[in-house]
This record gives sequence, structure tokens and C-alpha cells, in this order.
Amino acid sequence: MQQARRRVLRQLAKGAAAATLTGLTTGTALAQPSAFPRRVVRLVWPYSAGGTGDQFARALAEALAGIWGKAVVVDNRPGAGGMIAADMVVKAEPDGHTLLMALTSVVQTPLLYGKAPYNPVRDLAAISELATIHQTLVVHPDLPATSMKGLAEYARKLGKPLPYGTVGLGSSSHLQMEVFGRNAKVALTHVPYKGEAPLMTDLLGGQVQVGLVAAVTARQHVRTGKLRPLAVGGMNRSSLLPDVPTFQEAGFSGMARTGWFGIFAPAATPPALVQKISADVNKALESPALRARMLEAGILLKGSTPAAFSEVVRRDQVYWGELIRSADVRLD
Repeated sequence: MQQARRRVLRQLAKGAAAATLTGLTTGTALAQPSAFPRRVVRLVWPYSAGGTGDQFARALAEALAGIWGKAVVVDNRPGAGGMIAADMVVKAEPDGHTLLMALTSVVQTPLLYGKAPYNPVRDLAAISELATIHQTLVVHPDLPATSMKGLAEYARKLGKPLPYGTVGLGSSSHLQMEVFGRNAKVALTHVPYKGEAPLMTDLLGGQVQVGLVAAVTARQHVRTGKLRPLAVGGMNRSSLLPDVPTFQEAGFSGMARTGWFGIFAPAATPPALVQKISADVNKALESPALRARMLEAGILLKGSTPAAFSEVVRRDQVYWGELIRSADVRLD
């Protein structure tokens, strides 16, 4: 009896030691950047396939796959202004194999809700600011407005709120248009889409006659007369549409903030791994082929350190929070 009990105790002790060793090995592998990646990396994109941002995500995934020697797949998770995708990454294993590529809306959208599922500063590890992009306000040619002031006058005479489309709830475009509506004293109705591609379909078809899209997207349809550009976001004009004024030049302030693309990991991801991924992402952004491809798409590649991008995220959370409170924009 005693011998049997001692055998059981020895087996339990061996099992505990093995479990401890396995845990240490797993933890060590997780913390070692040299072991990354060990399998397919998932790059979560919060919008539908087909838009400018989705094309960027797929080009970046291809470049990273070449660096890592492992497949990098783009996982489109549209909905809730990007919060579905962000919350999914927040809850993912913090081992670098699930990353979030997002727009500025990853900061903005939670500020619009009383109870958001995540806080980007607390729950996400900023890896790199990838690029900046100009948003362009365009109208269908059937709409009788050739300037922002003309659009404001048209909206006042419409007799009902003017519908406008954006890539989603809480996006920079959504917030900027709310600022425009208040400054111009016009009533607007936001029509959120799950990405740029479905928004473009309805803009070209006239189902929605006002929308904000990437400058490169606007340019190709402006050339054919299918859309009319009225203004671009940012401090300076877009090189893709040099004849189109900024919102400031068109007489409307509060719309000069330029949006960004960024890449994130779950907050608990080891700092050394975050640094490795950031260095590899920045290396991918230096690819002449990728830079040329994105420049043609109107995306100005940047790249930054985790510390620098973390500061951008913190500053933007303050900036957009103050704007949202002053404009009294809420979604719940």
C-alpha cells in the first residue's frame, strides 16, 4: 500500500515538473523575438475588402511574409466602426501572431460610446505608424454644388438632413463632417459603410450623393466626371488633387487633422517582441516596390518606433476626445 502510494506521488511530482518545464518553455518562446513568427500571422483589418486601406493591408502583408518566411493573411472584420476588429485583437494571445492594422478610428470610436469594449492606450500595444492619407469630400455630379459653401447652401435649402457616407462610425470623416454640420449650421444624416468599396458603389450609383473617400479613389472618378471633389482634409492640399482646396481654404475650420494607418498588438505582448515587429514593419515600408505602389495609391508611407506611435495615439485620444465633447457627438 505504502509503495503504491509512493509510486503515485512520484508520478505526480514528475507530472508537475514536466508541466512547469512546459510552461517555462512556452513562456520563454513567447518572450523570445528570435522565435517569431512560429506560424501564420493574422493581420486584422476592420473594414471590408476592396478599398484603398484593404489594398494597403494586403501589400504590407505580402512584404512582411517575405521578411518573416511565414504567410501573413489579411482578416477582414468590418463592423461597429472598427471596434469588432480591435476588440478581437485586444483579446488575442499576446504572441505577435494576431495584429491589428487600423485607421485613426481605433482611437476615435471608443470615445463616442459611454461603454466601449476597449481603450486603445490601455489595451493595445502601438507598433508603428504606417502612413498618412488625405480624405476627400466628393459629391455626385447630379448634386448642384461646386464648392463647400455651395454644399452648405444646398443643405440649408434641402428641407431635410443631408445624407453623407463615410467608411464607418467614429471615423475621422464622420467626426469631421459633424464638425462641418455644426460650423455651417446645417442638418446632416450620417450613412456609415463597412469600408470604402461599398461606399464607392453607392456614391457612383447616386444612392448617397455626398461622401468622404481617399484622395486616390476620388481622383480616378474625378477624371471621368463621375464624382466632383469639393475639399480635402489635412493642413495641405493633396498632390493627387492639387486643384482641390483644403477645408480650411474652403472656409471651414476644425477639419485639418490628417488621419493615419497604424499597426497594433495586444497590450500584454512582450516589449522585445513589439520592438522586433516594429523593426520588421519599418523594413517592409522601406521596400521601393511597396513605396511606389502606395504612392500611386495616395498613401504616404511613414514608419515609426513603438514609443513614437504610442505618443501619437495618446495625443489623438486627447484631441478627438475634446472635439467629440465640444461637438456633443455621441453614439449611445
